[in-house]
Amino acid sequence: MSERINRENILKRVNHSNACRLFKIEKVWGMMKKSGYVAIIGKPNTGKSTLLNRILNVNISAVSKKAQTTRAAVLGIFNDENSQIIFYDTPGIIKSKNLMEEEMMKDIEKVIQSSDIIVYIHDNKNWKDERINFKVRKNLFEFVLLNKIDLLKQEEANEIIEELEKKYSLPVIPISAATGYNIDRFIEEIKSHLPHNVLFYPDDIVSEKPERFFVAEFIRQVVFETYGQEIPYSTGIIVDEFKEKVEGKDYIKVILLVERESQKRILIGENGRMIKKVGIESRKLIENFLEREVFLELLVKVSPNWKNKKNIVKKMWEQI
Repeated sequence: MSERINRENILKRVNHSNACRLFKIEKVWGMMKKSGYVAIIGKPNTGKSTLLNRILNVNISAVSKKAQTTRAAVLGIFNDENSQIIFYDTPGIIKSKNLMEEEMMKDIEKVIQSSDIIVYIHDNKNWKDERINFKVRKNLFEFVLLNKIDLLKQEEANEIIEELEKKYSLPVIPISAATGYNIDRFIEEIKSHLPHNVLFYPDDIVSEKPERFFVAEFIRQVVFETYGQEIPYSTGIIVDEFKEKVEGKDYIKVILLVERESQKRILIGENGRMIKKVGIESRKLIENFLEREVFLELLVKVSPNWKNKKNIVKKMWEQI
């Protein structure tokens, strides 16, 4: 549908006979779908990104076994024959220790305020944590997911579901983002609480994020998978240049920021072995996503305390 419309405009146009009015309303609403925004909220490493990737059947959100891989809300768009659901995969909820983490938590609050449904996700390990609390609009539908249900025995799962229902006073759906268990039920539950609406996005795209964003996300994922505990959390990623070419490979220049010289040495590795590995693995992911070849240049720079530098944090947020 090329023209954006809403219910008020529909009613303004339909001002003829009752029969004509009924015909036109049915015709227009038949072109609309169940549509709205859904925020997925939870602590780090509960499977939010894995869930979004599973729903969309494409990897648009960085995933690793380490917590806090996601640093900015990722928008993913699910389409089927009768619905369009816009999901937000958000950073894990933490207590902010620096400017960058403050921006991450602000991102979550913004997402909540713009969403129609809030989904709180727990897993088999953190279900005993305190209730996730954010200020939400009145009459906003909320429910809870218990992820990684495949790692629990049936008796354990039933006990945890009962405890979560008491804690939240909300419905709880057990799922496994890794195996796909109960994902269809989760989607149907969301649909049942969304209004009929116009499509917010074309039905052939999975995200509105720029390509620069995904380049940074794929590199971050590889860094998290390649190094120990310290390096991934100390590394900032800035896509400094992205030049698309009509002929030949696109040129992408990325700066990896660390806080100390010792971290730079670890990131680069002996004779550049480690950074070369990061480049090779990242390029594969980027080319698979973009469906074209790229020349990827990675530069490692030291910037002490970069997470608290406004200009750097701002530059990172501008690329998303």
